Amino acid sequence: QNLTNHIRKMELIIEGVIKRVNAPQEFPSGFRKCEIHIETTGDQYPETLAVEFLKDDVDEAIQLAPGQKVKMRCNVKGREWRREDTDPFKVFMSLSMWKYEVINESIKEQVMAKAAANPVAKDDGMPF
Repeated sequence: QNLTNHIRKMELIIEGVIKRVNAPQEFPSGFRKCEIHIETTGDQYPETLAVEFLKDDVDEAIQLAPGQKVKMRCNVKGREWRREDTDPFKVFMSLSMWKYEVINESIKEQVMAKAAANPVAKDDGMPF
């Protein structure tokens, strides 16, 4: 059973590849956040998830780059909202990163990627 992308006590563990790092936002209160989009890997149907880096973690978020493989532990947060007292409630969810690691490709993955990028030349019988 794949142990990634499961929820345990309002924590979500995501493994995937960074698709984009959005520009950080800073609010008049001094609060900062940066949203990163992660595409899950290893699943039949990959998903793109938005993960928020908050406060001082924004400095780490802007050091990440698209294409990097990551494993993130996120708190799942939800909040209710409605415009008017008579409107139905809407619930918004967010994923806030509290711990992450960049996953280095294994030697086998590096060799396979290099081989795919440099296909073997056709054997024409010449020794060179």
